Amino acid sequence: MTTDGHDHGRRRYLTAKRGVDERARNERVRRRLVAELPATARVTEWGPGVGLSVPTLYDWTRVSSYLGVDADPALVAFARHLLPRLLARRGDEQSGERRFAVGDALDTETRPCDLLYAQSFFDLVAVERALDAVRRAVKPGGVAYAPLTFDGRTTLLPRHPADETVLGAFHDSIDATGGQSRAATALVESLGDRDATLLGVGSSDWVVRPRPDGYRGDERYFLASILDIVAETVGERATTDGWLTTRRTQLADGRLTYMAHNYDVLWRPAP
Repeated sequence: MTTDGHDHGRRRYLTAKRGVDERARNERVRRRLVAELPATARVTEWGPGVGLSVPTLYDWTRVSSYLGVDADPALVAFARHLLPRLLARRGDEQSGERRFAVGDALDTETRPCDLLYAQSFFDLVAVERALDAVRRAVKPGGVAYAPLTFDGRTTLLPRHPADETVLGAFHDSIDATGGQSRAATALVESLGDRDATLLGVGSSDWVVRPRPDGYRGDERYFLASILDIVAETVGERATTDGWLTTRRTQLADGRLTYMAHNYDVLWRPAP
């Protein structure tokens, strides 16, 4: 696949999963977040992708400044292009600084923020290192919010005899490459060790299933991307007992259901 094609596919995947994210978010934890935010908030986001979270943040508070830090230059370039158009389409009149930067979010020096937003992020990094960075990034009295943090369970239905082999290898690969497959559990445990104030935690599972008229929106593409990610990660093990072929056929036939176990976590770092 060409570099341009890969970038387009990544952007489409992020766009396709937006509805999945919105359905999954834990409303109780979200309400607590909104109650904790000041009337105007300085926001830093780690791993913003194409910036689709920004309009949602604007629904929750008046954002005085926003900085999104992502390691992928192509996604950052597209976010810079897309965000003004998203806000204009909404007729959003909020002013303030809005910018994206390329870099390692955990090493990028930023002005202390009222809200550190890190969606589907903590399973990609070492949790302890990330929490050190959170403490530097959030100003005293501010909060950190990590919605859709993966916690080590993926389910595909109908079940397949090779699920344990393939999906187990997929979860193991997260741990082997510097992330944590049980990231939400590790995060909550570490917050207790650090005397942080845990303000809210609640389940926020991704669920994508066929309806009588098919999958919602572009969610068939989202599921195809998930299968591709698993296959690329585990290599030949994805072909165990025809697992990958069967899953792709089920998706094409509109019979595949996908569930991933996540938590939304909200906390105030220790001073």
